[in-house]
Amino acid sequence: MSRLSAEFTDRTIEAHFSHHLLPQTKIQLRTTLLFCAAVYLVFAITDILALGLTPVALALFGCRIAVAVVALASCVTNHLHPHSVGRVYLTASITEIVGMLAFAPIVLARPDELPWHSMSMGLMVLVVYLYIPNRLVYALAIGVISTLVFIVMALLVGELSGKEQLTMVMLLSLANCFGYIAARRYSLIRREEFRVQSVLKNLSERDPLTGCHNRRYLQQELLNMELSRARRFRLSLAVVACDIDYFKSVNDTYGHAAGDRVLVEFAALLRGMIRENVDSLIRFGGEEFLLVLPETDLAGAMHLAERMRAALSAAVTEIAPGKTVGVTASFGVTSVNFASVVARFPQEAVIELADQLLYAAKHDGRNTVKALEFYGRPGLHVAARAAG
Repeated sequence: MSRLSAEFTDRTIEAHFSHHLLPQTKIQLRTTLLFCAAVYLVFAITDILALGLTPVALALFGCRIAVAVVALASCVTNHLHPHSVGRVYLTASITEIVGMLAFAPIVLARPDELPWHSMSMGLMVLVVYLYIPNRLVYALAIGVISTLVFIVMALLVGELSGKEQLTMVMLLSLANCFGYIAARRYSLIRREEFRVQSVLKNLSERDPLTGCHNRRYLQQELLNMELSRARRFRLSLAVVACDIDYFKSVNDTYGHAAGDRVLVEFAALLRGMIRENVDSLIRFGGEEFLLVLPETDLAGAMHLAERMRAALSAAVTEIAPGKTVGVTASFGVTSVNFASVVARFPQEAVIELADQLLYAAKHDGRNTVKALEFYGRPGLHVAARAAG
């Protein structure tokens, strides 16, 4: 993580983190902005007490109204764009800047109350760092620049003694330092929690040997998600079951370490032939793997399975220096086209058909591909399979 910004140096990971916290961030931002806007308006009472019902007091009230309007507009904007992280940070920064700018005429109109203004400035700086959710670098820039501008104004219009001026500068500097340190620590803690949660989630969803998704992830999340998406948009979805032929003999002949090496190489071969971030590879159990291929019809899935079968037949795995072993695999392929299939069916039915086709390939001599369309009704695909 970056030491200055307290963000992940990998922008992809940082983007995942920001989107993960986006709902919580939006709620926090809305609550904080509305509360700060209300406080800003309530403190108009002090303008009236200090200046009376004068045009200047009314002008200051207009500045306070402007802050409230910007805060409200920021909340509405974020509500209308629920998935935009950048817009959240932009609206937070704009509201902070407008709030700081609106504070300047208050200071100029009431120069005799500079110690109180200094206290208010320190509180506003802490709010920028700690309470309004924003990127730390943006909060740092807004806090430091606003503080410098306020100090210059105080030195120009105020009548503080040298000691009072030094005290004011030191207190505002401490407010920025403590605010930055606390905000940085908070940002690092949240990202460390996210990193740990991601590691634990990955461990629960991945096979430790091959790095593929595991059966639990397939059954609890992946397959239902892909079937729902395909059904919603009336797309095809293919499932390919594949199993290494005579894998037990590899373990018996060369040992389990060699068998593990074969599994890893087989998984790497399959992973290298599917679409990254589109298709999914699952270790279904033992030497059996499953591929979930969105937007893929039966012909496309058959073609991919045949390419995989041929590539594995031509490959060898080095299990020890100077010692290699070659294996083959059998494939069962099915696909469901939701443009024509409207009936509801259990998600396990698709896997079951692919698995049955896999074992049909095993029965017919292994190192082959068997394929059949899934029609959504068990009676139809069973009859078609029997006819084939």
